[in-house]
Order: sequence, then structure tokens, then C-alpha cells
Amino acid sequence: MRSFKQLLDIAQIYTKQFTSFPCNPFLLCTQLQISFKVRSQAVEDFAGTNPLISTPAILYKESGKVPSYIIYFDETSMYWRFYIFHEIAHYVLGHTSDSLQEEQEANLMACLLIAPKNKLPTYLKNARDLSVFAEIPIAYAEEYWNYLHKKIIKPKIIFNIMISVCILTVILDIVSFALILSN
Repeated sequence: MRSFKQLLDIAQIYTKQFTSFPCNPFLLCTQLQISFKVRSQAVEDFAGTNPLISTPAILYKESGKVPSYIIYFDETSMYWRFYIFHEIAHYVLGHTSDSLQEEQEANLMACLLIAPKNKLPTYLKNARDLSVFAEIPIAYAEEYWNYLHKKIIKPKIIFNIMISVCILTVILDIVSFALILSN
């Protein structure tokens, strides 16, 4: 996984032309020649199926002599801007899989693209402010905030916490289902 400094350097290449906060993902898509389409267009393009059922955005590579890319996104998602930047991050970082490492990298890069470190307003006092004003999901805003303020938590620890929460959620679902069946 690239370091925060490496991701920051890459992000600055793409965000130097941005003048507003939070940054506009469509400007970067246009610059990178990535098309973007909303959910209804995804359903049309995928012959009636919705590729956005389990995720708010996808980066789709069209085959041909010159590959072209489309980001399909769910415009009703609360954090649609973040998810478009997440897909752009996969593109600019040259990701080829959905590995945990590449997902973590894309999440952090999305934060750097939507809210560049050198363009953050001084009125942002904490991760919650960042989440609200930049429309970044709170978990990613907290991780980014910690990197910005050198409170770096090892990704492995975060992953272990996320796995523990998922396991507890499954256990609670099973117990709830068992209680429903017993009644």
C-alpha cells in the first residue's frame, strides 16, 4: 500500500485546478476522459439489470481498440460525490482488483481528491465537520482526519475492528431471526 505522502503527492497532481470545496468529481472525470452515468442509465446499459445494487458506484472499462471508462453512480446516495472520487482513485492508481488494500487506498485517495489537504477551510475543527462539509462517510473522514493530524492508526487494526463489527452484526441477526422463528 502506498504511503499517505505518496497518495498526497498523486492527488495534488489532479486537484491543483480545483477552486471550490468540496471538489467537483465531474471536472476530474472530464479531464481524465471518463464518462459518468446515473443509475437509470446503468440499468439501460446493462439490459435491465442494476449493477449498483450492492455498491453506490462502479468503474466500468469498455473494451475496444482504445479502452474507455464509465463511472456509473447512484445519484440518490448521500455520499455520491465521495463514491465517484473513489472510482476515480481506482483509475488514477491503476488498480486492477477489489482487494482490501486497493479499497483502503481508493478510500483515502477519494478523501484527498474531494477535500485536498491544501484547500481545507480553517473552520473545519474535527472529522465530523469534514464529513458534513465534504460529504465524506464519517469512517473515512475520521481516517483522513487522523492522517492529516498524524494520529495514524494502522490499517490492520481498523480492518480487525471492522471484521469484529461485521461478526457481531451477523450474530445479532441470527439471534433476532431465531427469536422471530421461536414466536
